[in-house]
Amino acid sequence: MGDRILYKPDPSRGRCTVLEGCGHLSTNGRFTHLDLKLLDDCNNNCIHCVIADQRERARALGRKGFRTTQEVVKEIVEAKHQGVQVVTFTGGEPTLRKDLPLLVRLARGEGLKVGIQTNGRLLVYDKVCDALSGMGVRFVVAIHGSCAEVHDAVTRAKGSFEQTIGGIRNLIKKGETVTAKVVISRKNLGDLQTLAEKILSEGIRRLNLTFPHGLGNAGKDYLGVVPKLSEVMPELFRVFQSVERHGAEVVTEGIPLCFLGEYLRCASELYYGMAVSSIVKQLDQDARNWSKDRVEEEKAKSQKCKRCALNNQCEGVWKEYLEYFGDEELSVVL
Repeated sequence: MGDRILYKPDPSRGRCTVLEGCGHLSTNGRFTHLDLKLLDDCNNNCIHCVIADQRERARALGRKGFRTTQEVVKEIVEAKHQGVQVVTFTGGEPTLRKDLPLLVRLARGEGLKVGIQTNGRLLVYDKVCDALSGMGVRFVVAIHGSCAEVHDAVTRAKGSFEQTIGGIRNLIKKGETVTAKVVISRKNLGDLQTLAEKILSEGIRRLNLTFPHGLGNAGKDYLGVVPKLSEVMPELFRVFQSVERHGAEVVTEGIPLCFLGEYLRCASELYYGMAVSSIVKQLDQDARNWSKDRVEEEKAKSQKCKRCALNNQCEGVWKEYLEYFGDEELSVVL
């Protein structure tokens, strides 16, 4: 793309509605959001999974690969005392845990808002879905294709598409709050608009479009998994237009601001800000200040970014992206 003037940045006039509550802003410098990993295990093996290597390492070292119920309860209570307002249960796949409904009730009892990041497969079963419904949980369901051919190629789990769609339908039927999370890859790049239409037709009104981080499985086959941003954006603009037509909401993650043009407001990074407010707790690792580490350790900028009008708001790109593709696609916004 090179150096060129794109437009005068005005985030207040973007055309996409940004997800309500997507940021973790703190006015007092305290952490407000906790991403708590419950287990390593997952019933998918996605080509973009960033923790696949952690799971393999834990198994090789004979580690248990999960937090006990008592350990999770301790984390919840400590989080509440530290001023955390939202806890998101992640994995692996958190719905594999039979105690998940109990953990949700405990967190809600502490006055915390609760989110669950899931592939939705087990939610196709009424018993599982019923146990998690009616408690005010925000579900983020990962879906990566409009059909089994695409989705199952990404998850590398035959039958996963039908289960995920069934889980989404169960959640919608029960009136739950659902965001569809799509991780962009070479496998689904040409399917993104069709996928967006499929998601919207199922009754979901919130989409999260995430550019892959080249860790875990994605790091093993980076060029086979991660597309160039210049290839991605024409597809995303078509998705944005579809979402607009339906009056739904969309947010992007991991896409530099200079690529978004008139859809600048879709960038979640503008609403996360650089606030020190989000903490991630993986298994067998120290807690990470994700709001800070994401910018300072995981992402990088080109020299040309220093001349960009959006430099102070933009986080840059995932560090490994520049290592593989360089900075020719990046633009300077004046």
